Amino acid sequence: MCRSTCAPLRLLTLALAGLSHGRPSDAACPPSCPVNELSKLYDQYCSDKGTFWQSKHHYASAYHQIFGSIRNVVTSILEIGIGEDTAPSVASWLIYFPKAHIYPIDIKTTEEVAKRAVPGGATDRVVAHQAKFGCEYNRPLLSLSLPRRPSPPPAQVHLTLNTDASDPAQLSRVRLPPQLDIILDDGSHRFLDQEKTLHVLWPRLRPGGFYIIEDILIGALPWDASHAQQAPTNNSDCGGECFFPQKIAEHPFLLDRFGHTKGGAWTRLRKETQELLRKHDWFFSVTGVHKGGGLDVSLILRKAGPAIGSEGLGGEARPLTPPLPVPQARSALQLAETQQKSLERQHSELQQSLRSIEQAVETRCTQQEAVRPADEGSSTVMYALLAASARGYRRVPNRAEGF
Repeated sequence: MCRSTCAPLRLLTLALAGLSHGRPSDAACPPSCPVNELSKLYDQYCSDKGTFWQSKHHYASAYHQIFGSIRNVVTSILEIGIGEDTAPSVASWLIYFPKAHIYPIDIKTTEEVAKRAVPGGATDRVVAHQAKFGCEYNRPLLSLSLPRRPSPPPAQVHLTLNTDASDPAQLSRVRLPPQLDIILDDGSHRFLDQEKTLHVLWPRLRPGGFYIIEDILIGALPWDASHAQQAPTNNSDCGGECFFPQKIAEHPFLLDRFGHTKGGAWTRLRKETQELLRKHDWFFSVTGVHKGGGLDVSLILRKAGPAIGSEGLGGEARPLTPPLPVPQARSALQLAETQQKSLERQHSELQQSLRSIEQAVETRCTQQEAVRPADEGSSTVMYALLAASARGYRRVPNRAEGF
């Protein structure tokens, strides 16, 4: 997906014009058809992360393997780049992660989105075209940014527009939770932008969370000429469209894994990036190969720490549910303190009673021994008194348990 600076209207027209065959037929399966729940959602909403729309990245082949077992405990996901007007990946996340709050960020302006969303406008035309291929559109998603909302927006989606994610100052102003489970960069696809964004958002990623940088080697795309100056590549065999690395050995993210530099003049990883990669787990996922060059590659980083969903299973504690509201928490604390004082008082009374019984037994035994040293009844009396004391103790349940 691209930013507004990439001439989205022109690109969308070209992409749709080239899509003449629609969804793959049954005869094409496998590998072109969806094989898991996430890929079916991508195709349902016409996301290029799926199996047939536009770039056909097939990213769900990797993502479902990573997130399938934890999808019901993920509570937050941030994605840079909403793509087309229909925000297809956000619509997919809403269903795939049922308990998650979603934070989409895009460079598109509020005015641009509102203008395209007017009845009969560009958004409606995109929706009508995608409907021909059986795609759906969750219209309330983008209504978050519209002056007049046609329908209530999803409460768990927190959309931020007017934000260039490659600008640390702009990105730092976005209101986000202290920690995020998943961060996904599907923004400009420029290497330098991806590296800047990584360092701004990495502190927001929770321990054990995943950071994904999509479209590492997607091949040549004629978005704008400035890409040629940013792309870390010296390709010379693809005409005027060498705006992205087509050779694996020329991308810094891949080049520096084993410390092989081979003397190239292109941009290399910052020292901070190299240090980050040394301290955390990371790997590449290749889910497709394109004719004429380009691979569907994502860089997937996992921040060191306990696995998402490990709470209560030996991992570090992190509540899966929000904390109690302050008034309710104070009430629970007061109840617990009252019960604790009551138990301490009963414990003190029982200790005092036991000491009195022990003293009485000792006095009685001394008196009996003075009169009848061989009397064996004293031990019976002592045990009887101790047993009676024990029967008098009653455990008071702690009603604060569970708070």
